[in-house]
Amino acid sequence: MRYEICKGDYNTMGAEIRGTLTTFTVENKRREECMLLLHAKEGGEPERIPMTEDENQTAVYSVGIKNLPWKEYDYTFEIGGRKVMDPYAKCISGREKWADFSREEKEIKCGFYKNDFHWGTDRLPRVPKQDMVMYKLHVRGFSMLQKLPKEELGTFQGIARKLPYLAEMGITTLELMPVYEFEEVFSKDPYQWEPFSEEKVNYWGYTAGNYFAVKSAYLGENRTPDTLKQLIRRMHRRGMECILEFYFDKKLNPHFVIEILRYWAREYHVDGFHVLCSDELAQLIAKDGCLRGRKLFFEGFSEELCRLENHEMELFSYNDGFLYGVRRLMNHQGGSPREFADQMRRQQKNQGFVNYAAINNGFTLYDAFSYTEKKNQANGEENRDGVAWNFSSNCGEEGPSRRKYVNRLREKQVKNALCTVMFSQGVPLLYMGDECGNTQNGNNNAYCQDNEIGWKSWELTKKSRGIHCFFKQLAKLRQEYPALRNPVPMELCDYRGYGYPDLSYHGEKGWRMGAGSGDSSIGMMYCCRYAMEEGERKAEDKREENRKLKDDYIYLGFNFSAFDQQLALPALPKEYRWYCILNTGEEKSFEEHQTETGAPAFLIHKQTVCMLVGRAEEVKKPVSRKEKGGKGKPDKGAAEAGKEGAKRLEELSPKENSRKNEK
Repeated sequence: MRYEICKGDYNTMGAEIRGTLTTFTVENKRREECMLLLHAKEGGEPERIPMTEDENQTAVYSVGIKNLPWKEYDYTFEIGGRKVMDPYAKCISGREKWADFSREEKEIKCGFYKNDFHWGTDRLPRVPKQDMVMYKLHVRGFSMLQKLPKEELGTFQGIARKLPYLAEMGITTLELMPVYEFEEVFSKDPYQWEPFSEEKVNYWGYTAGNYFAVKSAYLGENRTPDTLKQLIRRMHRRGMECILEFYFDKKLNPHFVIEILRYWAREYHVDGFHVLCSDELAQLIAKDGCLRGRKLFFEGFSEELCRLENHEMELFSYNDGFLYGVRRLMNHQGGSPREFADQMRRQQKNQGFVNYAAINNGFTLYDAFSYTEKKNQANGEENRDGVAWNFSSNCGEEGPSRRKYVNRLREKQVKNALCTVMFSQGVPLLYMGDECGNTQNGNNNAYCQDNEIGWKSWELTKKSRGIHCFFKQLAKLRQEYPALRNPVPMELCDYRGYGYPDLSYHGEKGWRMGAGSGDSSIGMMYCCRYAMEEGERKAEDKREENRKLKDDYIYLGFNFSAFDQQLALPALPKEYRWYCILNTGEEKSFEEHQTETGAPAFLIHKQTVCMLVGRAEEVKKPVSRKEKGGKGKPDKGAAEAGKEGAKRLEELSPKENSRKNEK
């Protein structure tokens, strides 16, 4: 025996390597015979080493080994004659090959991981909630159809290669579906071997697992957890955040759950967590001091927690409320402009709201306008699985269509839905492939579809290019206009005396929305000055006289009805004009044009979204003959025009001038 057995460490669970000493510690509540099994990688019978209990912690057993050549071994525990996996294992061996139905129980063991990764000057980007644009993906599904070397398909390297693509779309925050070590072949209990009755893959991974270990099948050829760290470091260098999704069963010890999240935050520099768990556990996690500074996403929070001031926690409510509000109105299934308006402006000071029109648990965005009924027969559950309330439509024909009108309408509706997401006050989220019209052929529960149904298509078609280009321009608009992403909740009144409310609603008549059950159109006007930062407001008066062209008002027009509609257009100060900069009803959606001057309303076509900006016309200073390079006396006409121009300049902002005079 090349190593020496000694006393273990009862305060550190799992396997811990400290110089020449390696300790192993496991919980043994029944105080049964407990053994450490060392499995040589070259094969043979495992070496059995007794573990002893601590006098003060009778449920904890441990053993230490000096000079253990740990790179040559894997390990497991045996408690009461049963094989037990280490719930604190940092890596798992035997699952390197994805969905290997031929492997046996004895092949799955715990591995060792010694952290010697150098993060350098890595820092969390800490993207403000108003600047966030999220993108949710499945590691394997995102990369399987990329043109990559075989060894990189379905791995973190596939994501790393597409970071420029994501950054170009304006994505700031990536959310990864479960990347902890779950069993994709046998899913009921990660510590007990219970096979499926048929070869069915748990593709998504929403199950219990070895929570401290990275999914080895996602690591590529190197098979080291450092691969994920390299990806996160590259993301941080681009100013992008990494959010990990975790599923926790109610039977798990809450303190164990918090240990898991602390470990990933500390070890992998994760920016935040989307946690699927009970409400009670969510509240406990949100109050944990060691997770301060990390973004936490749950179904929702108690009002008491959200009212806490200066708690430094970044809390985000993540549920389907926005999806249902948007789809119900778009597809004429009981929605109303009032419900839609509430979802669009939903914002709180102490928490953010994640808004999406499609997510993995349901139709893709394109399928939401291609199918009225789910098509889940391929899941092997006789189409009984998956949600039945999709609030979807097929635009006139179920499934794939050769009719140009149907396909044009579907693409238009996808663009309209993207507008609702990107123009909402909350945090917009896009699901993998929705930026290019990805389809799952009507499957709204692709949890077991490890194939082209559940993978993102990278095929370049006219449809995919058009939707992708449209989304990129939407992201630029959101970034350009702070009023579309104001972190402060809208008051719906003129609380600063600017002459206009921060947000107002308009229907066929101005300053009020249609409240009827059949109404499917609404106009929303934002006074952009409310979205200014405090420092900008203080300097506003000084800039006003010499400012350049500035868009002071935004008007969003939504018409989801089957008929063209008139929407009231509020009057602006006399020097302002309305310009339409987005119209999904046009082939060139982002071609700018001025609306009719002084028009009290504008016509918005059926199933169309428009964005107008109220822009002050630039007053050009008259140029004298001398400035033009001429000689002699100034032209009298030019002098008169100069006086008129100066007079008009003084009248540009009556409210501001009156405020200056009062000062």
